[in-house]
Amino acid sequence: MVQIVRVRVDGQMFILDPDQDAAELQRQIIEAVQQGAGFVGFRTVGRSTISVLISPGIGVRFETLERSEEQLREWEENPPYIEPGDSAYDDLMF
Repeated sequence: MVQIVRVRVDGQMFILDPDQDAAELQRQIIEAVQQGAGFVGFRTVGRSTISVLISPGIGVRFETLERSEEQLREWEENPPYIEPGDSAYDDLMF
């Protein structure tokens, strides 16, 4: 099993690249909020780097989950569309 970190930013979910430092990303998000707003970039599984505008009114949630290495490889090759209401989104929920 592999630990993955799922991040939800203002309702949109992203699966962090395993090499992405989640603690550092949390620090950057806090810094952006403290400064009033700012773009924060991070790497995701199977997608490019994402850059999101973080401001005091934006909700951000981090979750650490365990998934099989096979599932992670599949996501890297065919990233799931993970928006609310989509079946892949529902498959990722517990």
